[in-house]
Amino acid sequence: MVYLLFFGSGASALMYEVVWVRVFANVFGNTIYSASIVTAVFMLGLGLGSYAAGVLADRRYASRPDSMLHVFASLELAIGVLGLIVSMLLPHLGDLAAAVSSYTRGADGWYALSWPSYAARTAIALVLLTPATLLMGGTLTVLIRAQAPRSKVQDPSSTRRIWDLEPGAWSLELGNKIALLYGVNTLGAAVGCFLTDFAFVPSFGLRLTQMLAVALNLATAMGAVAVKFQAPSSKLQAPTATRIPDPGSRIPAGSRIPAWSAGATLVLTGFAAMGMEILWFRHFSILLGEFRAVFALLLAIILLGIGAGSLAGAYVQRRIASPAQTLIVVQAIFVAATLLGLASVNARIINDAATAYRGGQPGTLTEIWFNAKPIGVVAGLPGLLMGFAFPLANAIAQRADGSVGRRAGMLYLANTFGAVCGSLATGFLLLPALGIQRSTTVLMIAAGLAIVVLAGPSGGSKKTRPPLAISLAACFISIGLWMYLPSDYILSRALLFPPQRAYTISEGVTELIAVTDGPDGGRVLVTNGHPMSSTELLSQRYMRAMAHIPLLTIDNPARVLVLCYGVGNTARAATLHPTVRQVDVVDLSRHVLEHSSYFSDVNGDVLNDPRVRVYINDGRHHLQMQAQASYDLITLEPPPIVHAGVAALYTTEFYQRARTRLTPKGYVTQWLPAFGVPQSMILSMVRSFVDVFPNAVLLSGASSNLLLVGANDARNEIDPDRLVAALRKAPAVQTDLQHLDLGTPREIAGMFVASSKTLVNATQHVAPVTDDRPIQEYGRKSLLAYDERIPPSIIDVGAVADWCPRCFDGGRPAPSVEGLDTYLALLNLAYTAPPLAPAQTVANGAGTRPIAGSGYLGAVVPESSQLDAILEAAFIQKYQRGTDLLVDHHYPDAIDQFRAALTWNPASVQAHNNLGIALASLGRMDEAADQFNQALAIEPAFEDARRNLAMATRR
Repeated sequence: MVYLLFFGSGASALMYEVVWVRVFANVFGNTIYSASIVTAVFMLGLGLGSYAAGVLADRRYASRPDSMLHVFASLELAIGVLGLIVSMLLPHLGDLAAAVSSYTRGADGWYALSWPSYAARTAIALVLLTPATLLMGGTLTVLIRAQAPRSKVQDPSSTRRIWDLEPGAWSLELGNKIALLYGVNTLGAAVGCFLTDFAFVPSFGLRLTQMLAVALNLATAMGAVAVKFQAPSSKLQAPTATRIPDPGSRIPAGSRIPAWSAGATLVLTGFAAMGMEILWFRHFSILLGEFRAVFALLLAIILLGIGAGSLAGAYVQRRIASPAQTLIVVQAIFVAATLLGLASVNARIINDAATAYRGGQPGTLTEIWFNAKPIGVVAGLPGLLMGFAFPLANAIAQRADGSVGRRAGMLYLANTFGAVCGSLATGFLLLPALGIQRSTTVLMIAAGLAIVVLAGPSGGSKKTRPPLAISLAACFISIGLWMYLPSDYILSRALLFPPQRAYTISEGVTELIAVTDGPDGGRVLVTNGHPMSSTELLSQRYMRAMAHIPLLTIDNPARVLVLCYGVGNTARAATLHPTVRQVDVVDLSRHVLEHSSYFSDVNGDVLNDPRVRVYINDGRHHLQMQAQASYDLITLEPPPIVHAGVAALYTTEFYQRARTRLTPKGYVTQWLPAFGVPQSMILSMVRSFVDVFPNAVLLSGASSNLLLVGANDARNEIDPDRLVAALRKAPAVQTDLQHLDLGTPREIAGMFVASSKTLVNATQHVAPVTDDRPIQEYGRKSLLAYDERIPPSIIDVGAVADWCPRCFDGGRPAPSVEGLDTYLALLNLAYTAPPLAPAQTVANGAGTRPIAGSGYLGAVVPESSQLDAILEAAFIQKYQRGTDLLVDHHYPDAIDQFRAALTWNPASVQAHNNLGIALASLGRMDEAADQFNQALAIEPAFEDARRNLAMATRR
């Protein structure tokens, strides 16, 4: 029962950690520094709490050995109370974090958060999290103290000699107990980690997930109290050994190793293990994608391996009475297994497996297994071997019953301290300087040094020499073979393109960056193996339109905020407007910004424009630091919406904050990539936007790259005459838009996809994305392709007059936007036709044609017999429906259907004739005569039209 309770304790601890790291990302900004602060505070709190509780537990045990379960119950109860308090405070810390943050300008002229800002954040995290984490760490040593077997009793009158163990056997039995406790606790942590990201947060949200952790703490506390009152006190004072160890199972006195050596060993093993976790996270973000599910599954598998390894360590200890030798051999196998696993995976194999599923609807279990296979190959065995270290170190270092808690706490502190150092050193020093492959070399050398540190005090033993020599040789050979590999071996197998094809490849704190040529012209920015931004024509179209379209409708726009820089398309577009005095560029990654020069032919070296200010920060946190009414336009183009951490820029709370930072008639434009995720996720994101901007419109940026445009005003409209005047005053803008097939009012109005009314109606029954429920991060769990298209409910090009009322005169396009109806009809075809219809990529002119005067439509609607068949099918459907309505005397609806049919086939004399009949039936003779005349102009011998024209004009 005690082990079951400790399983629950481990689960609740990881639930807190996963949730707190995410919530603090919203509070401090979703940066690597914020995540590192929270993780370091959490882990060091565990280590310090373990040591402090161990010292106190030893003292209490000396006087009240039966009270340890009561202490454990008290700790769990206090953790639950503190967890509840933290969950209530976290959502309100954003303004506090912004208030204590400030920028400092670097030598490069860019602004970054000052060191006092990070110090203040660390202080906030320490105040909030340290009490709870100290108590979490204390639960381990308290239970170790409670479950420790009694050492040999000196009192001859003792009646409990059956449980008394000789010193060597006692330390082995204690190591076995610790292995069991540590193992079940870590297995609980693995389960808690997995369920948090795969079940609890998607279903209940972050706050309720914390409430589940609180409830688990309370249940654990009550269970411990129940066990305490049900168990006889004698059993609590002297836990029984399952057997009396035989003399051969005792640790030889000559092999005793100083406690400091065991502690130093755990510092090095913790350093290497946590450093490898960071490298695995980077590696799998390239191989499997930066999905929340990938990171959660990787952590769960590592924890599962550690827990299973600890239990396996208990089994080994019962059969091999040499914990030091065992740990030496385990470390050597860890080095070899880690290097072999990392060298074994191949991106092309994973991509081929993903392609095999393409076009299907992979279920959750399929996606989990798709991710789990390569993760298990790489990290499964090393994770298992990590679990041996802490229990074996205790078996080595424990000496006396009176110091069990203190030594266990000291060893746990050493392990967590090494882990924190490994995490920070790998993320901030090794990866940027050395990359994945050479960083692995450094970490494996550290793991090998753990063998040397451990073997030093016992190296003289004849029994120790053979395993020591074999282990050192295995480490030396493994690392030597690893260093013999080509310097680009890991990257060449992790990337889907040869590194030699890239203009540059560099690894930074947060990502691996490459710059390559795109398949359709231009250059592509690739981060962590996946295309993020480019200078290809379609990419330029939607990225530049994000700035151009709203700025053309604002009187004298002055300040623009560009969140997420990419390759500089949007920032460059903003600087082309003559009245814009300041463009603030905010990006999380200095590394991305440092590659801007590779795209200078397109971005015009915009970062060196004197009007541009660069801020290295999370966009959400930057907004919190700004005054109200700061910007005329805010543009957002974060990484793909399903990537971990991106949800914070798509939530209702974020849009509410952004709206307060807009001038009274300012705009927000948001990239909405409607591909690769279920339709429900797209609808949820649209719902969040329209909840804050109820006058929003949806535009076609480029194919399935849509744009949400919201105005901080009661109206959200464009005027073609105003567009013409604005373009005339800004020739650089007009030239740029012409290059993008957006140089005329018709093409700008032709971007329209849906009105606010359509968006509101389509999303009224779906849940919005919120800070508490960032649901789109769970919409896609792997690289397996979804056969998803844009939700048809958010497409209604026929409502274009809601956005551009002056584009129409008497129901027909105004002269300045002549042909708009045909243009939009073809755009509608691109979005609503069956899957065989629209091409989703530019074909460099091959097999395409300009349609309605637009190269863009020629890119998204293919020229072929396929297109002709689609147009004919669309015409027949509308024409037949109109004819049926005409026969049934439903004239208004028949008119709508015939007009739609003529959009697909303007040369149909039958459609013109029937439309004229429907109009005449409603007494609209002039309009009817016009239709009959158009039919005769196409086919002068069409007698039905001639006869109907005579009847219409006679009346």
